[in-house]
Amino acid sequence: MNKILITGAAGFIGFKLTEKLINKENKLYLIDNLSRGKFDNSFKNILKNRNVKFLKKDLTKKLIFTEKFDYIFHLASIVGVKNVNQNPLQTIKNNILSTENIIRSIKDKKKTKLIFFSTSEVYAALSEENKIFKPSEEKNNLLVLESTKPRDSYFLSKLICEKIVSLSGFKYIILRPHNIYGPRMGHSHVIPELIRRIKKNQKCKIYSPNHTRAFCYVDDAINQIIKLSFHSKAYDSIYNIGNMKEEIKIINLAKKIKAIVNKKCVLIKSKITPGSPKRRVPNMRKTINKTKIKNFTNLNNGLIQTFKWYNYEKN
Repeated sequence: MNKILITGAAGFIGFKLTEKLINKENKLYLIDNLSRGKFDNSFKNILKNRNVKFLKKDLTKKLIFTEKFDYIFHLASIVGVKNVNQNPLQTIKNNILSTENIIRSIKDKKKTKLIFFSTSEVYAALSEENKIFKPSEEKNNLLVLESTKPRDSYFLSKLICEKIVSLSGFKYIILRPHNIYGPRMGHSHVIPELIRRIKKNQKCKIYSPNHTRAFCYVDDAINQIIKLSFHSKAYDSIYNIGNMKEEIKIINLAKKIKAIVNKKCVLIKSKITPGSPKRRVPNMRKTINKTKIKNFTNLNNGLIQTFKWYNYEKN
């Protein structure tokens, strides 16, 4: 039986990953401090499984485990533009310290495989400097700009953690998720935020309307994550997680959501959100070559499933 530790297990991707990994071959140990993760009915139902154990822990404190883990999926971190902007120094400290503590807690370097969840934000400065945009590629050298803004603290913490993980001596995979969306993703992301505002208003301002994104439905992301994590030849490398097939302007995304949610709403182009990159699209060649996954959920279908969940959300 595989012993698997998942940090940030009550969060969006952590929860979906846990759902997928529940089976008789895996013993799951879930960690979350519940500062952002949801202790809702869905999560409570997962905890009823006898192969699942929940540990409410603060990862910035020293960690001691009696178990020896086969896999550690480290997703826990301070996320969200609002949270990061309000606490930039705390973001760096917490994200780095929690990663260091996880690494120190691992008892068996030869046995344990570490899967670290970074962010597409590490490409932001490079995209900003490039005059000709190219989809973000794992082999790209990354930039840290001379100017500093509070939002930088998130990607800097993840970039430092990437280096800590790669120097740790463990077998590792670094994942860089790009615009993952779907049911239960919270409310402070572009798609649920647009669903909420378009649903209740007759007029809706669309910020950064001409900026483009390539969105990836969460089920597709989880399939990529699992294929990579249990692939014996995928380790000691970095992979983008996402879907580059349906790049779309935010204003056109809003039009799709309007057609699903509230056809009477009038969309109004508004100002650019500070710090928002003009384009965010991953180069998925490396991930596809390793996973052989080529089919992705259509954006319209993914938006419909996401809307249904938010429309009937109980918790």
